[in-house]
Amino acid sequence: MPARVAVLCLTWVLVLPGPVAAEMQRFTVESSHSRAGFDAFHTFQNFSLASEAPTGEIEADIADLKQPIRGQVVVPAASLRSPDKKRDRAIHRTLDVEHQPEIRYRIDRVESSFTSLAENNDVLLTIRGVLTMRGESRPVDFSGRVRLRPGGALWVRGESWIRPRDWGVVPIRMWLISVRETVLATFDLVLNKAQ
Repeated sequence: MPARVAVLCLTWVLVLPGPVAAEMQRFTVESSHSRAGFDAFHTFQNFSLASEAPTGEIEADIADLKQPIRGQVVVPAASLRSPDKKRDRAIHRTLDVEHQPEIRYRIDRVESSFTSLAENNDVLLTIRGVLTMRGESRPVDFSGRVRLRPGGALWVRGESWIRPRDWGVVPIRMWLISVRETVLATFDLVLNKAQ
């Protein structure tokens, strides 16, 4: 009889469904519909410096955002542009784009307001990671949001106040006055599911 009970228990264990494995999916940045850059502030003229050539990818389980999310976004530093070419050259010099051609953000951890994504509903995010610029790496947290679009693409937007001097980037001067010490780092990305 004990052997029969043991067999019966073993059968139940094998039949019962176990925990569902995480379904990690890989998404890549669609450069043609994405941008990343900085908003700078000056006494006389604020300006935006943006790249329309970011690349990168993330891995996430959109059905369970509590699972680890990893990835990175890369911006070619020389692709950052504003309406003023002379100012762009000065910024590219201070970014040392010749020797440090990329600005990278590595995503280490993401905290979300909901546990999953539903089509056309925004989920608020805190994105924690490391920003590398001009060869220096510093931790930076972005406040953001993500939305699942019809067809399965993701739209992700975020911003963070940073102090470029922490990366050795000296604020440029305009009309003999330096740009403010803090700038707003921003990204607006469309990510497609990798094939």
